[in-house]
Amino acid sequence: MNHHSAYDRAHDDAQRLARRHERDLHWAKERRRQHEREVAAASALLASTPWALARRTVAISLVLLAAVGVGEAVAAAAHLPAGWLLLADAVAIAFAVVVVVCAAVSLTGIRSRRAAARALLRSHDARLSHTQYHIHESVHSFIDSHAEVVNTRPARVA
Repeated sequence: MNHHSAYDRAHDDAQRLARRHERDLHWAKERRRQHEREVAAASALLASTPWALARRTVAISLVLLAAVGVGEAVAAAAHLPAGWLLLADAVAIAFAVVVVVCAAVSLTGIRSRRAAARALLRSHDARLSHTQYHIHESVHSFIDSHAEVVNTRPARVA
């Protein structure tokens, strides 16, 4: 007995559309989870004090500046010729400037991340509403397309 199905382009198109709507629904739900992760990270960032965020930058900068000072003292104690001592001073100053600039950039980055976190939390309700709209639309599109798949299912040929 032969139970092959006849090819039905409408059914094939309906299945393709249903898969697309299913992918859209998964994307919308994943986007919602991503928003929730971003909000949790922003809340955690704002919950910690600015000093707690800057502590590591300040500590590393102080250690590096202390190392520059120790290196400068070692160079002075080594009784180097004047030209070499001048070069050691220039290198120490350049390194100290780099450390200070990098610390300033890091501290500015902390400030801008906190400002971005505040902006994200202010826009949370609008983003949540927009994402929920996409989920709602995707669910209805998926249900409609699944019904179309069922309605266009080809009849069995005996």
